[in-house]
Amino acid sequence: MNLSKKKSKFVLIISLSLLNSIMIIQTGKCYEMIWNFQAGDWIRDVSISDDGTTISAVGYDQKVYLFNNETSTPIWAYQSNDSLSSVSVSSNGEYIITGSSSGYIRFFIKSSSIPLWIYKTGATVKALAINTAGSYMVAGSNDNRLYLFDRNGLIWSYHTGDSFVSVATSSNGELIAAASSSGDLGKAYLFNKSSSAPLWNFGIRYVFSVAISSQGEYIVSGSGRGSYWEDPPEGVIAVFHKSSSTPLWTYNTSIYIKSVAISSNGQLIAASSADNKFYFFDRQSSTPTWIRGLQDFPEDLVMSHDGKFVVIGLKSNDLLSFDTSLKSLMWGLVLQSSVESVDISSDGGYVVASDHSGNIFLIANTGGTTHNLGILFISITGIVMILITTGFVILLKRKKSKINSKV
Repeated sequence: MNLSKKKSKFVLIISLSLLNSIMIIQTGKCYEMIWNFQAGDWIRDVSISDDGTTISAVGYDQKVYLFNNETSTPIWAYQSNDSLSSVSVSSNGEYIITGSSSGYIRFFIKSSSIPLWIYKTGATVKALAINTAGSYMVAGSNDNRLYLFDRNGLIWSYHTGDSFVSVATSSNGELIAAASSSGDLGKAYLFNKSSSAPLWNFGIRYVFSVAISSQGEYIVSGSGRGSYWEDPPEGVIAVFHKSSSTPLWTYNTSIYIKSVAISSNGQLIAASSADNKFYFFDRQSSTPTWIRGLQDFPEDLVMSHDGKFVVIGLKSNDLLSFDTSLKSLMWGLVLQSSVESVDISSDGGYVVASDHSGNIFLIANTGGTTHNLGILFISITGIVMILITTGFVILLKRKKSKINSKV
């Protein structure tokens, strides 16, 4: 080893021993805009298959759009005669179900823009879910009914006194979570697909969102009321085991919970509240492992199946992607107008979003991978070391000016 190499090795060892700052930084591009599509009007809802290959979108231009992840040219577009309010795509992208403001539910297969069947409910269909194989579909309507379908049509419906505003199914479609609300009161329900009689229900404040783990073991609901209610605002996140309507635990917030999500194994929980906050939990504890303030109202929240990635769309036009393992913002995008709907593929690799201007965006959520992260070490010796996670170490002479880091 020559003298210069010995000197460099000595400086590196001394610098490591005298570290006075450590910072996780992004060392590469965190996302890639794959494509965007301009629809004729406000896009109300978007959905992406678990494998990330198929995207569907619906809205006020009265069309059902179907895309693949390679091009913004639709595979097909179905022209309806009413505004569309909701959509859900099966795991492999082979089946699509949509709901409309006139109460129509339409069921499609990927290969055709002609619905396999159409069912008319009594009011706007606000909530839809489809199981992994696309063999069972559940719909919640403002006509105060919950509907269960298979590929041939209606199986049963359940009537209550409240509108159904959120629904979710286990991966095999055996268990169904639903939320109904009217005024400032609501209920969280659990059903088995074999019967329209609920397994249980839990009465709480207005319920905005429910989610269920892949095997149906755990259910989470978000509820509460806002500052425009006559009573003081409040919010509640409640976590249940499928065996009981008594929550495993609850967490109280200062205002209502807008959205909830749960990881596939039921271990990790994410939620957003109307006071512009994002909460993250381990199911074992009602104490959040992470609370993050947001710059505006969270319109929608989704999470990858393993809970590593959470994406939130804000009223302020911002689309934010978080790495929950690092407890950090990976990237943020400013869209043309308020974000309306977001969805994410099971592995978190793709994100689809829509805004009030009729735009549909498909984004590669590439942040958080090993080639994009580094650790910035700053030593009092003046040496800056960027340890890239691929194993390379870059030594830079630190300048006297302040070093700024921006995601």
